[in-house]
Amino acid sequence: MTYTVEALDELCKSIFDKRKEIDDKKEELKLLNNRLFVIQQSMMEALKELDRKNYQSPHGTVTVKERWRVNLPKTDADKEKLFGWLRDKGEEVFLRYATVNSNSLNSLYMSDWEAAKEAGEGMEFEVPGVERPTLFEDLGVRKK
Repeated sequence: MTYTVEALDELCKSIFDKRKEIDDKKEELKLLNNRLFVIQQSMMEALKELDRKNYQSPHGTVTVKERWRVNLPKTDADKEKLFGWLRDKGEEVFLRYATVNSNSLNSLYMSDWEAAKEAGEGMEFEVPGVERPTLFEDLGVRKK
């Protein structure tokens, strides 16, 4: 198929128009979620004040759920302590819970791969346990 300049311009316009429409919807959804959060907080306050864990209404049931959470270690020293604890629990536990962040792994892999290519060893480069990268194509879009 042959594309004209006008056709390409129209495709670009469609991309930017659709992105704006999506951004507008995201903003609208963000506002709705914020309003919902405020209403839910009000319901939680009401239930606490009434010393109740749930309430059944003609519209449905709401229940206060409680769960504890922990945060990931913030420093390398704390990570090492965690990994030591995981190792002490056994190899199976360590391998299951000592995970790697995907973005961090990709960053490390790509920088090491670039260094291997510069050294003329790009074709042989591999990271044990990690499949070779897959190329994804995407369209970069910037406003004028």
